[in-house]
Amino acid sequence: MHYDVIIIGGGVGGLATAIRSAELGKKVAIIEKNEIGGECINRACIPSKTLIDTAKIVNKVLKSPWIATSAKINYDLMNKFKDNIIEGIKDNLYQVINKHKIDLLSGKGEVKNEGEVIVNGKVYTYENLVIATGSEPLSLTDFPLNGKNVVDPWTAMNMTNLPENIIIVGGGVAGVELATLFRALNRNVTIIELMPRLLPVPGIDIEIANEVKKRLEEKGVRIYVNTKSRIIKSDEKVVFQAQTPSSTEEISGDLAVITIGRKPVIDGLDLKAIKVETDQRGYIKVDNKARTSNSKVYAVGDVAGAPLSATKAWRQGIVAGDNIGNRNSQMPKYIPTSIFADLEIGVVGSTLEELKKNGINAREVKVNMKEIPRAWTLNETEGFLKIVIGEDNRILGANMIGENATEVINIIALAMELLLKIDDLYKVQFSHPTVSEIITEVVQRAIVGEIY
Repeated sequence: MHYDVIIIGGGVGGLATAIRSAELGKKVAIIEKNEIGGECINRACIPSKTLIDTAKIVNKVLKSPWIATSAKINYDLMNKFKDNIIEGIKDNLYQVINKHKIDLLSGKGEVKNEGEVIVNGKVYTYENLVIATGSEPLSLTDFPLNGKNVVDPWTAMNMTNLPENIIIVGGGVAGVELATLFRALNRNVTIIELMPRLLPVPGIDIEIANEVKKRLEEKGVRIYVNTKSRIIKSDEKVVFQAQTPSSTEEISGDLAVITIGRKPVIDGLDLKAIKVETDQRGYIKVDNKARTSNSKVYAVGDVAGAPLSATKAWRQGIVAGDNIGNRNSQMPKYIPTSIFADLEIGVVGSTLEELKKNGINAREVKVNMKEIPRAWTLNETEGFLKIVIGEDNRILGANMIGENATEVINIIALAMELLLKIDDLYKVQFSHPTVSEIITEVVQRAIVGEIY
């Protein structure tokens, strides 16, 4: 059978491509070997945020002395709630797939020749191919995964029973989110991070990282930074040898969650045969229209390289679908990052430190959450918004930690993508009282002076 578009991989990137291509009149097939929704919906973004939000509800009740009750999490019921949410989202996706008459082919897609995809021994032909096969955990020499007590993040998060003592390798986004969740479930949690700080991610301000470290430690999470480690035993207990700046020690736990190391899923795809180039790590090279070195082949999501995020995958899928459907489209310059710790984090663009290293003059304006009235009514006054402004008064970056930071950062990303200046935002009024008023306050201070 012949299709205008064949998509290998039914994760969020592949789904976005399929739906948009079909909306623009193309005959589309998705090949998926496991479950529609991929990592994000089935094992990562959606389940993790569901569990973390549940923990946040309990924490909010416990820190509100005027609420005369006690609260604790029923882990079994919480997991059932999480599973129901996943199924609800997938049901909606199946409805959209059926609405647009997208064919869903179950099996592993293999590519050996240009213009052809093999699924379960049957050959399908295409005009355009989209590779959306994602990435998978990489078992590293120092942290060999065994599927039992040394596991990847999504395996850990979907375990029916969590042991008491959990060690997380890596203090990046996944490490911080998992530490937040596991500690809220009253597990003993340790983070081991090689770099001198948590969240050693481009665009994340050091002050955000320090605030996250402080809050996690206040909740009882033990954190090692600037520490090189490796697993030396993983029979009954998992034992690490950890080299800190001042000593070597052994750290043991019941479960090790390895949040570092991923690789693109390209098994069964003869990329050389279809003239698709990859980088040194095996990720497929794409331009800002999601096209590979072969004009008939696109790649979206994790398999197309950093950032490995569902946010990028969704958008890249839409961009690919647009261009396949002859609707000129390209990737945004600014893609926000959201981190769901007990205090949300939103990040977009560059930090002041990064800009200075590149010889760009800029200034920083900061507003604390406690200066915003809505933060008080929510009983969430910790955190801040920090924006970086260039010499021409354009916003070059923003970091926020606090209630609703993941929503507020999207407004700033909008302003940045549209090349708005601080002077443009000065004309805008947000409703009162809202958390997003923190943007109007930061604008006031950048131009004239404080109001709150």
